Amino acid sequence: MHKMIRVNEKRLAAKYNRRIFLAALPALSVLISLLIIVLIFIVKLDTDLPQQMYRTIIYLAYASIAYGFIVCLIGSILEEILIRAHREHTYIQIADSIMIISQHYQTVFRDWKWVHYKKMWVVKLAEVENAECIRNHITLNAPARYFNEDSNWLGYTRTDEGISFDRWWYDKNGGKSVTSIEITDFYTHGERIVRHILHCANKVRDREQRRARFRKEMLEIAKNVNYPHKLKDRYQPPDKRKKR
Repeated sequence: MHKMIRVNEKRLAAKYNRRIFLAALPALSVLISLLIIVLIFIVKLDTDLPQQMYRTIIYLAYASIAYGFIVCLIGSILEEILIRAHREHTYIQIADSIMIISQHYQTVFRDWKWVHYKKMWVVKLAEVENAECIRNHITLNAPARYFNEDSNWLGYTRTDEGISFDRWWYDKNGGKSVTSIEITDFYTHGERIVRHILHCANKVRDREQRRARFRKEMLEIAKNVNYPHKLKDRYQPPDKRKKR
């Protein structure tokens, strides 16, 4: 049982585009205000603008356009960087009996490079008690190990027992224990994801219960078996040296 749920890049892009629009809104407001002033003087008052006011309007219009262009340019560059970071570090991975939830937290420019930080939870599916999607957040009630570190420090590989971190120190000493998880729904159909998590948790619990019952039955059978021949009565090959 393995599934990787990736971030919805269209939803993420829409979120960042709204922020860029809000940042460029002052420039748009200034341009609309200047247009209204010009229309009042020309259409309603039927007079020419004073020379000083005409120059002021031109300067403000140029400044507004320049501000809007810079905001859109910088915003687009940052949006591409953040979407790429989410694409790599925001996901829900269900790997057998373990679930890894990773979410990009922030990006900083340090030592002449972009450094990405992320939050990560490691959860045993059998211990998931409840999960729900409320508005744009997914909440899970389950004990988990929580990490908030540089994404380069939290590399890991899958093992039969769960995961093994590339930095061995994190295997036993890293992170802290939490009892609930809340993440932003950057995915498609958050309610469907919640149902899938609960379905996988129930399957893992059923499988572990079957294994426990099977182990118990095998131990009971082993206890009730009678061995008529003890070790000393078992067949022993003749000693060739005695025959000689």
